[in-house]
Amino acid sequence: MSPTYLTKDPVLVPNTGYIFVAPEGTPKPTLPLDIRNLRTLRETVGFPWESIGNTSLENGITHESEGDDPEVLGTWQNPSLRTTNPPKIYTVTLALADFTVETYKLYYGGGTVAADGSFVIPSVPAASTKAMLIVAVDGDRHVVEYYERVSLIGAEGVTYDPAALTEMPVRATILGGVAGLGEISPVMWGKAVVVNPPTITTTDVTSAAPGSRVKITGTYLTAPITVWFGIYEGTEVTTTPTGTELTVTVPKPVETGDLAVDLKVETNFGESATKPFTIDQAP
Repeated sequence: MSPTYLTKDPVLVPNTGYIFVAPEGTPKPTLPLDIRNLRTLRETVGFPWESIGNTSLENGITHESEGDDPEVLGTWQNPSLRTTNPPKIYTVTLALADFTVETYKLYYGGGTVAADGSFVIPSVPAASTKAMLIVAVDGDRHVVEYYERVSLIGAEGVTYDPAALTEMPVRATILGGVAGLGEISPVMWGKAVVVNPPTITTTDVTSAAPGSRVKITGTYLTAPITVWFGIYEGTEVTTTPTGTELTVTVPKPVETGDLAVDLKVETNFGESATKPFTIDQAP
């Protein structure tokens, strides 16, 4: 299925999230992803993407930018002649919580494994360059960040706190790729979600005056929902629990006289085909 992006309430509370890395230049997986659990997510992300494991719940993922602020340049005659566009460096800081060899390599910048399994910290650290994928999940919806090339290495020191999980902060400096610095999706439904756009079957009238109530029957007429009379939004929309009927108040247009419009309904799963309708403003 193609991604279905939310339009009615495209907000996100990232209750869970996942971070994957792969060799630099690895293409972005096909969206949407199956976000039901880590197993289904790994399957849809596919090889060669690998999860970096647990990250901090408290500190999350921090996006930062460094660089000068734009300056307004001008002349005596025109004080605001132009604005500068200074370059920016964008970074993402990840607080890694797994104590594994792969995590150590990201934090310490390389390294090897001793005969007894211990990690040997390199004397000369070198940042690793990889592709990175961040998946922020809110129930059935998610946002995906994709970076074709990032440089990863430890950001700050590690503190052993007996009252908290120990974290190893790693900073990913975004290097950019063929098409810009990276990509971030709008909020979209997960691959396993059944997407049913609304439909309009009938309306009880085909014309009505502003302020009148109109009844619409159809399917998947569920909140959050908007009823459009052309470019004008209907008000006081009420729906039935079955999603097969709604009532809406006809808006008052700016134009005078009778106005022929296309009537349609829109939900987070898409919009219906239009029906002809006339906003009756006869004198």
